[in-house]
Amino acid sequence: MSVTARESYHHGDLKTALIVASEAIIRAEGVEGFTLRKAAKSAGVSPGAPSHHFNGTKGLLTAVAIRIFKQLGAELDALPSSGMPAQDLRTQALGYVTFAARNPGLFRLICRVDLIDFKDADLMQASFEALTHYAHAAAAYFGHEPPNLHHRVFRPHMASAMATAHGLAHMVIEGRPALLFDTPDPIGTFIETALPSILLATWPDPTSINP
Repeated sequence: MSVTARESYHHGDLKTALIVASEAIIRAEGVEGFTLRKAAKSAGVSPGAPSHHFNGTKGLLTAVAIRIFKQLGAELDALPSSGMPAQDLRTQALGYVTFAARNPGLFRLICRVDLIDFKDADLMQASFEALTHYAHAAAAYFGHEPPNLHHRVFRPHMASAMATAHGLAHMVIEGRPALLFDTPDPIGTFIETALPSILLATWPDPTSINP
């Protein structure tokens, strides 16, 4: 069977193969090392297949981003819940930063508004669902209603909660912990020893707040 016929026959499988291949490239080389040609070669299909099935680079990277958000969501959803808003918010933030540290290339991709279509309905849904537990923990901590995808209300405290974790994540993947810790694994040391204290100072338990 020719490559073109095989691609046409296995249309759904081909799209998944291209997404998985693209994710692997970005894991290994970062988004800077990604090309449609590399994705096609890795998936074992013709060079024109990615553009045909995803309408170009942005379409394929958007599909990859959706997959990454689902992975992030699965990790955050699996974190324990204590029922105490401050602790749960810190747990979620720690999980968010840890995900970024373990997957720097993938994390950078989902932050690149120039490379993925943030208005894509499936991407919007995936990103919202990925942060559901984080958003609920933040809402409980600040005494707000949980966010609603279809009725968005800007709340400064909620934006600050997201910006805090996001900023810490970028600080980690940019290698800033190496400026603080002279250890073989400065990022691991930062996450294990410093980050919990930073998060506790940011979102203290009610009983630990000084009058």
